[in-house]
Amino acid sequence: MFESRMKMMRRAGLAVFAAGAFGSWQTALAVGTAANTTINGQATVSYSVGTVAQTPIESSPTGNSTPGGGAPTSFVVDHRVDLTVSEVSGGNTPATPGQLNLVTGFLVTNTGNAAQGFQLTPANLTGGALFGNTDNSDAANLRVFVDSNANGVYDAGVDTATAIDTLAADAGVAVFIVADIPGTAIDGSFANVQLGARAAVAGTNGATLATETAGADTPGAVDVVFGDAGNDATEVAADQYAIASAALSVRKTSVVVEDPVNGTTDPKAIPGAYVEYEVQISNTGTASATGIQITDPLPANTAFRTGAFEGGTSDVQVTVGATVSYCDAEAGSDTNGDGCYRTATDLVVGTPALSTVDIAPNNVVSVRFQITIN
Repeated sequence: MFESRMKMMRRAGLAVFAAGAFGSWQTALAVGTAANTTINGQATVSYSVGTVAQTPIESSPTGNSTPGGGAPTSFVVDHRVDLTVSEVSGGNTPATPGQLNLVTGFLVTNTGNAAQGFQLTPANLTGGALFGNTDNSDAANLRVFVDSNANGVYDAGVDTATAIDTLAADAGVAVFIVADIPGTAIDGSFANVQLGARAAVAGTNGATLATETAGADTPGAVDVVFGDAGNDATEVAADQYAIASAALSVRKTSVVVEDPVNGTTDPKAIPGAYVEYEVQISNTGTASATGIQITDPLPANTAFRTGAFEGGTSDVQVTVGATVSYCDAEAGSDTNGDGCYRTATDLVVGTPALSTVDIAPNNVVSVRFQITIN
């Protein structure tokens, strides 16, 4: 359910994470004792002199010989910087060329033992495979935003933070990469993007990066240790835009169907002859094409032939698969609303004549009309 909802909402340009799943992010595995916790230890030595038990002596950091005069030996727990970055949908995000503000979602989790800030960086990847697909394209205008209201949805104008200011230990927060797909993107290509998170000092909005403490441990101070997988306070995760587009091929052919000398038997292109044009559209892409409109300039020295189909009652024939329909191409404007009309120079065929032409992959659409040679 979680993954199917992600995919459904991503088609609308949103990254959505189910509320139940988001709640579980807040309970990462415990990372141990919090940084700056004081650990106290004190030993007690009991002894006898001869057969007489003496008063026990407690330890102290500098040594103690007075019963009751000892002190604990103390140190503070150091700060382990640790984090994970993960892609949350388990699949790629469908995209089309020219689509804007597409969202991919990640989870940044603070698995260290103190509150931590994080600097966030989005980037295009070059090559490499994800979800079984090789990166061969780039997204554009990459931006990164933090889920400020913890609703698991990218809210434009609400989620404006571009870094994680402070994230408690054992807590996670959704982070979104928002990108545009270039209009030149090719059908069937894949654009892999990466989110990088670098540990920063809490409360600095990602501006002051965390630094590791060099040298030996300082018992009374909180030293910083990079404990993540790469020991560099940086983790990354990738997601993918899967680009699907229509790939249209348009072919126009002509045939003489009748002339005033030969009739319909071997007609020739002489003045007064009827010539039938066919505009054929095929789609070899992986996505349907919608909102189709054909604009075809009428050639010089010809006139549009009205009533060429259905026994003189229709002007244009539209074939979609096995379905044939007709429309009237009245001059001036589409007064009857059937999607066909003629301007002074053009024949236009569009909605609703072609409104049912959600051109499925590999489907073919044919539009036929006739002209008279002057």
